[in-house]
Amino acid sequence: MAYENLLKSVEESAGEREQELRTRARVAVRAILEEAEARAKDLQQSSLDEAKKAALIERNKLMYLTKIEEKKQLITRKEAIFSQAISTAEQHLLSIRTDPAYPEIFKKLAREASGAMGTGKCHVHVDKRDEQISLDMLAGLNLSAVVIPDLTTAGGLVITNPDETVTISNTVESRLERIKERRKLEIYTILFGG
Repeated sequence: MAYENLLKSVEESAGEREQELRTRARVAVRAILEEAEARAKDLQQSSLDEAKKAALIERNKLMYLTKIEEKKQLITRKEAIFSQAISTAEQHLLSIRTDPAYPEIFKKLAREASGAMGTGKCHVHVDKRDEQISLDMLAGLNLSAVVIPDLTTAGGLVITNPDETVTISNTVESRLERIKERRKLEIYTILFGG
């Protein structure tokens, strides 16, 4: 019986040891699982944070590109408006010779140009269609000048000194160019703000 008791004691001891090992294994497995779940949670949160950050960067990039594109389109539309306004003014000015007030306008252009030229002899270059108006105007202004009908212009004149070292252009086209440059800044300020 002592042998049986010994066997029984060894079996009980082995069973207890097995139970203890199983318990330890369960505890170890549970700890490993908890650690793995915690790591997975951290990894998941980290991945989620990175995805949110990447999405935010992409959203900001798209918003920036959209704003740039909208600005380009706005600038294009405003430049078209500016071009249309200048084109309308050009069309009006290019037909100024048909205006009944053109002789007075021509006289004013001649006074401005001759005033800038100063006194002395000068050459007045005009379009052939303005030759008679310029002759009549010169007689009224007591200006010593030679009329030369060698221009093709919508109206106005160019005055030079006899050796043509000084030239003052007061044609419709030259005035329109000067106005464009002076007014461009004003118009763009109105159109674009600032």
